[in-house]
Amino acid sequence: MKNYAILAIGALCALSANAAWDGSAQEWTQGDGSKGNPYLIENEQHLAYLQQQVTAGNSYKDTYFLMTADMDMSGDAGQKILPIGFFDEYVNPDDPQGSLIDESKYFLGTFDGGFHVIDNIYIEYIGTDFEAVGGTGLFACLDDGSVVQNLGLGSRTVVVGGELTASLVGQMNGGIVKNCYSSATVNSGSSFGSAGLVAVSSGGYIEKCYFNGTVKGNSDVGGIVGTAQYGAEVVNCYNAGVIDAPNGWYVGGIVGSAYDSGTRIVNCYNVGEVIATESFISSPQPIAGDAEYKVLVQNCYFLDNGSFEEASGVMKKSDEEMKSDNMPILLNAGDAAAPWQVDSKSLNNGYPVLAWQNDPSAGIAVQAIGNLAVGVQNGTIYLYGIDDNAEVAIYNTVGALVYSGRGNAINLAQCGIYVVVADGKVAKVRL
Repeated sequence: MKNYAILAIGALCALSANAAWDGSAQEWTQGDGSKGNPYLIENEQHLAYLQQQVTAGNSYKDTYFLMTADMDMSGDAGQKILPIGFFDEYVNPDDPQGSLIDESKYFLGTFDGGFHVIDNIYIEYIGTDFEAVGGTGLFACLDDGSVVQNLGLGSRTVVVGGELTASLVGQMNGGIVKNCYSSATVNSGSSFGSAGLVAVSSGGYIEKCYFNGTVKGNSDVGGIVGTAQYGAEVVNCYNAGVIDAPNGWYVGGIVGSAYDSGTRIVNCYNVGEVIATESFISSPQPIAGDAEYKVLVQNCYFLDNGSFEEASGVMKKSDEEMKSDNMPILLNAGDAAAPWQVDSKSLNNGYPVLAWQNDPSAGIAVQAIGNLAVGVQNGTIYLYGIDDNAEVAIYNTVGALVYSGRGNAINLAQCGIYVVVADGKVAKVRL
């Protein structure tokens, strides 16, 4: 049997072991951390244990985690949690050249939310002059090799911090965030870097994400990223939330400020409210509050409410145009994968949605080897148009083989998203 690459995560049907979090931590017991057999984050205690371990210095480099249930972190019962990790990068006081010392505790593994939601979580960290000054979010900081994907933060999420505060990541010095969303309330009293998803991205890659919560900040405030620099990329993202920085500088619907060659903001749109005051330093913008000439802003759109003007790579659309069938076509910009779709399920007030919102299996990519006809009923996968004795392989969404055999009716014990390979053909199925 050939080995086909599978690059995605599906939603599993397991339920959280606890209705809410009691503040305790417990080591996970399932999986070995490999790509094919990730550690399973099955309850709130497992998530708390990950926070403790990374903050203590265990980066989990090249280690894989899969969340198998929605999480309730008991924020309304007074439970608080610190970010996963600790950002501590500062200028060497003994070096006249101002070199950086980095004592951060990065998460360097792959965390896959399985399209589950963490909600009712209260994350708070405000640094002082005697410790790390920032890095507040579910993850304090990521670096090259880090991946956070297929994860939602629910509307009862509250994040409170100082410098570098966002709901998902405080500081990205590389790494990937994809297929994520946040409906959080983010309260930052900082003078620099706050956002719906990532406070500062220095070379990181953020794609197919959205924000529909509220961000309150001061300078460099954005719906997706506060500051994008050093080749950071924000691709196929949208903001439908409120960006509230009435006295702030560099405030944008997608990105607050953007700098340096290689930095890109592409195929994005904003329908959210941007609240900021125009000043001699900056004026609020629907996409990028401040973008220097080296930054590529391309094929981006905003809902025209009379407050903003078009700019290079940024075009306005009426409400009717934004909700039209043509809008996803414009955003897809010829991409055969079609990451944008019409909001056929009324998930986003009629505005374009990401394909994975309509169906998480749309995020699964497999080698194109021909379409296999399948049907699903009562936990059984039925295969059509193949020989009864054909060899069949079924993979879960982390690429592990879960079934190998023959036949055209296969029953699987656990629901989720799978890839079926048989008779030289492939199909994605969701049980």
